[in-house]
Amino acid sequence: MAGAFNSPQHKRKPVINVTPLIDVMFLLLIFFMISSTFREDLAIDITLPKAESAAIQDITAKEIIVDRAGTTYFEGRVVSEQELREALGAVLAEDPSATLVLRADGQADFGRVLRVIDIARDLKVENLIIPTDLLETNPEEP
Repeated sequence: MAGAFNSPQHKRKPVINVTPLIDVMFLLLIFFMISSTFREDLAIDITLPKAESAAIQDITAKEIIVDRAGTTYFEGRVVSEQELREALGAVLAEDPSATLVLRADGQADFGRVLRVIDIARDLKVENLIIPTDLLETNPEEP
């Protein structure tokens, strides 16, 4: 087939220039990296009391937390005393020798902590661990 003025017609193959597409992809990548938020583990801020007899233990148990404001948490959710009693009852019905950890802030209401301990005693909890931080004593102090 001849083109205009009897010159042979050369068909050009279509070419997709990927350079602008790569630029766009990098811009999208940067946009999503900057605009996304990374979820941090939500934690309850408590300061454990210190004790000289504290020992490091690897604990895998259900956690009860009493924070500085006196709010009680069980397995990461806020619970009332009645809800705590019901949740502990369900845990103990499933595993009577379950280990419970009571983490109480050093500034927490002592009465609230004692009520949690009383609930555990009423339900016949056998393994109640109350962790503390190691008290660093100065040997020069009397």
